[in-house]
Amino acid sequence: MSLLPETRKRKTLSRDFSLAGKPGRRARAEIRRAASAPAARAGKTTPAPPPAPKSGAFRRNRDTLLLVAGLLACATLPYLGILFNGFVFVDDSQILQNPYIRSFQHLKRIFTTNVWAFEGPTVSNYYRPMMSLGYLLCYKIFGLRPYGYHLVSLLFHALIVCLVFVLAERLTGDRWCAFVAGAIFALHPIHTESVAWIAAVTDLELTFFYLITFGLYLTLARPGGRLSGRRLAVMAAMFILALLSKEQAITLPALATVYEHFYREDHSETSTPQKLARYGVLWLVGAAYLLLRVQFLGKLVPAKRIGQITPWQIVLSAIALVGQYVWKLVWPVRLCAFYVFHLSTSPFDPPVLAGLVALLALAALFGVCWRSRERNVRVASFAILWFLATLAPVLNARWMGENVFTERYLYLPSVGAAWLAGLGATKLWSSTAARPGQRRALALVGVTVGMLYAVRIVIRDGDWRNDIVLYTRTLEMAPQPLFYLNRGRVLADQGRIDEAIADYSQALRLDPDFDEAHYNLGYALAGQGRIDEAMAQYSEALRLKPDYAKAHINLGAALASQGRIDEAIAHYSQALRIQPDFPEAHNNLGVALGRQGKTDEAGAQFAEAVRIKPDFLEARLNLGRALMMQGRINEAIAQFSEALRLKPDFPEAHLDLGVALARQGRTDEAMAEYSEALRLRPDYAEAHNNLGRALMMQGRINGAIAQFSEALRIKPDLPEVARLLSDLRIRANSPNPVVRDHADR
Repeated sequence: MSLLPETRKRKTLSRDFSLAGKPGRRARAEIRRAASAPAARAGKTTPAPPPAPKSGAFRRNRDTLLLVAGLLACATLPYLGILFNGFVFVDDSQILQNPYIRSFQHLKRIFTTNVWAFEGPTVSNYYRPMMSLGYLLCYKIFGLRPYGYHLVSLLFHALIVCLVFVLAERLTGDRWCAFVAGAIFALHPIHTESVAWIAAVTDLELTFFYLITFGLYLTLARPGGRLSGRRLAVMAAMFILALLSKEQAITLPALATVYEHFYREDHSETSTPQKLARYGVLWLVGAAYLLLRVQFLGKLVPAKRIGQITPWQIVLSAIALVGQYVWKLVWPVRLCAFYVFHLSTSPFDPPVLAGLVALLALAALFGVCWRSRERNVRVASFAILWFLATLAPVLNARWMGENVFTERYLYLPSVGAAWLAGLGATKLWSSTAARPGQRRALALVGVTVGMLYAVRIVIRDGDWRNDIVLYTRTLEMAPQPLFYLNRGRVLADQGRIDEAIADYSQALRLDPDFDEAHYNLGYALAGQGRIDEAMAQYSEALRLKPDYAKAHINLGAALASQGRIDEAIAHYSQALRIQPDFPEAHNNLGVALGRQGKTDEAGAQFAEAVRIKPDFLEARLNLGRALMMQGRINEAIAQFSEALRLKPDFPEAHLDLGVALARQGRTDEAMAEYSEALRLRPDYAEAHNNLGRALMMQGRINGAIAQFSEALRIKPDLPEVARLLSDLRIRANSPNPVVRDHADR
């Protein structure tokens, strides 16, 4: 076996993972020692090598920093608008309604369940602990302010662009090729979904840790086939984080194996055991991940979203999807948050034929690049493998969610596409060295495309501004039931109930078995007082999905409104069997138990709701009220005070705190709370009533009469107020001087 000269071999194998990709200090020292060894053995003194010119190294580092600064500008400036966007789509569920991201006490469940486990025993293929952990950290830092979550996504994208640049330079040794690849990745509009949508942070986390792992793998080699054990351990740790981010990470061991055996510079000089030592740990970690995934999810892929699909249809659909993804990379127009999936059943379906053309073109390009003797052209063939390998896991339609084809799935695969484009662009640039006119034309085309990409990103950022904008623009391009449902939810939250009902009904026309549409239609009907119709929709949702915890809760609430408390309790209890950590179910069950006079049991349910969701104000008020009924006034005051700390402008909490203070004889403090409740809500009849009673106890009859009169004006059926008011008016007109004296105070 022929070997490279010792100095050249060491220079190649000891590259550090750095911006410049140059030999590290240790490598230079070994080269000097190797060169001086023969002279030392001969008893001669080797003259010291001349110092390297500092100006060249400084200029190179300065140029590299300028290029990185340019890439950071490309990565961040077009996306600054997302900092003003809100929570959209599933952000509402995954962040606003997710109790797991509120406290570190849920870490075990975050790492041992799927991403939807907080909603109850849900079957899902998505095991993404890093996403939930990231939300938890963001919640602790930013609370529920969307800009913080968007800022994290933007920082991830900027760092990933730098990693694309670093690894491209590492693979090719060409800094300008790396810059072009990084700029294309930074500005490609196909990435707007991954960067502008908070819930797509999984693709950013995956790509970030995936690229770091691959970069560390590239730096493992040492002279003589040795390894850096420390880097091997860090590489394994980064790979674990990549796997915990998203399932596509499982492709990395295969890519590392191919690179080690066919692309690494010393692949012809190292033995199979030496090669295996470099990437073997990735296979071991990947196998351990698969075992843990089966342990935590029950199966490797527990959910099959499309039931009636044959293996042949899976293959045909995968081919069609490749064509769609390649076309979106080449022509990123009509970007959409949801693409309606059409199952391919024949090899002559136009999408299948287009996919075959794309695969044949990629195969031909791979063959040309692989046979080339030019190193960087061969690297282009690895970029093609990267694209196809990282795309492969999202091509099986049976595994995917409702949106089988989606833009964010291209985020990691497009790294290979960016490297390929960078290599092609620099090759084309080199071929025009003798034709300045063509070079100017190429530069103009590149700048124009970059500017068009940036403008498209800015426009696309606006699609993710809020739910109404996102759903409306998506429905304009791809009408489908899910987004009618989602837009209906937002309209209902805005009080536009009739419009919401119209959207829910349209969703059910498109898909009559859509359980969530039945549930939300029931919720809207209940809001209009159409309880019987609402109960029919909840029951239909439960027929389609018996473990639908929210439907059990709302059906229970509807039953409770009709006085059917036992039936309501049965549904609340069933919801808690499905989803034990459901704070609303605990609260509703507590209310129902309270109506049965079971104060202690009710208080326990309220306490559990508050434990799960500490900022659940309704449950905290109910807990305080239950404590008051048990005579535990100080504890009740603590609950009301905490509610006011969480929300100072909460009139109900001021009222209840006033009641508790009054029970301790602290009348003046109680009156201050009643007055604050009325300042916040002037038409609060109960606060007028309680303030009137406090004034009456102080003998301030005229003031009490005024408060009772206002309470009855607002709410004529307030119990006992009419009688009290009548009694006070009699006393105010009494000839008894003592009564008059009290009345005039």
